[in-house]
Amino acid sequence: MDEHAISRRRFAHWAAAALLPAAPAFAQPRRQFLGDMHSHSAMFRGGGQNVDLRQQMEQTGATLIAWALVDDTPWTESTGTGIQQVREPAPGEIWAYFQKRVARYDALLRQWGLAKALTPADVDAAVAGQPRVVMASESANFLEGRPERVALAHSMGLRHLQLVHFIESPLGDRQTSPPKHGGMAPVALQVIQECKRLGVLVDLAHCAPDFVDAAMAASDAAMVWSHSWVRATSSSWRDWPYVARAMPLEQARRFAARGGVIGLWSARVKSDRNYKVRDPATYADEIARMVDLLGPQAVAFGTDMDGAGKDPVLADYNSLREAADRLAQRNWPDAVLHDVCIGNYARVLKKAMTP
Repeated sequence: MDEHAISRRRFAHWAAAALLPAAPAFAQPRRQFLGDMHSHSAMFRGGGQNVDLRQQMEQTGATLIAWALVDDTPWTESTGTGIQQVREPAPGEIWAYFQKRVARYDALLRQWGLAKALTPADVDAAVAGQPRVVMASESANFLEGRPERVALAHSMGLRHLQLVHFIESPLGDRQTSPPKHGGMAPVALQVIQECKRLGVLVDLAHCAPDFVDAAMAASDAAMVWSHSWVRATSSSWRDWPYVARAMPLEQARRFAARGGVIGLWSARVKSDRNYKVRDPATYADEIARMVDLLGPQAVAFGTDMDGAGKDPVLADYNSLREAADRLAQRNWPDAVLHDVCIGNYARVLKKAMTP
């Protein structure tokens, strides 16, 4: 059959579809696919047994999830003042642990039949409704200060790299511990440059404010702040951890102005009365507040699913779907709703993947 015949057949099919009865009034034409810049969904639940992440994604329309492995767990403990480092890793120990985590990660994706988002075309597929998982790491501790390891991680499928987490890092200071570097160490810029060269999205979540400022000043690489919240005033490492983890509004506005995207998590912050996120409805309200403050192209979901404490605001992707459907009830243009739900993460991820 020639190409013109194929085109005529497709046209006839589309024309017939156009003549079908209109969707009933209760349909939701504004329903968007969902992206999540930071998730551990099912990651800590007994090796993935009795959990099917692909099924969750297909049922809820969460088609682009940054599934973040954690590389510093053996050296931390939950204490009365939050998660703290309690042991010092030996040379090579974090790198070995990271490789084991990647092997488990890949085994679970195979079990669920989920593909990684490795190229801009994969991101486009997710935006069109085909589930994709972005391999992310919640910190670059596994580099052990060696920027050349970014290439090794990239070859494993890594496309989203958070720079620091809960243990001391040669890259710079984190939000929840006393500063030791005065912000960003010079080696961190080398890591950021490698990420930009290879096509890995840089994530500054958990980085101290001085670190964030230094990174923005030193590089034009694509960057996100994947998960936490935006606070009107500055926080300090001395604050309660969930307050310390906020991004101050003034810095958030500068981050947004350079094209950065900020994700809202699902943790409960009971120690700050100005943080009113308690359920999917108020999660949607907070997303809308962030859009008002930062603009519609700077806000995304960054739920920290299954990693946001014992009593999270969002229990699973059904909860995020409820929040997104609440947003769909607002008088937003479809383009804004799309950007917040999935488009902003997709845009910045594709920018990073196109070095």
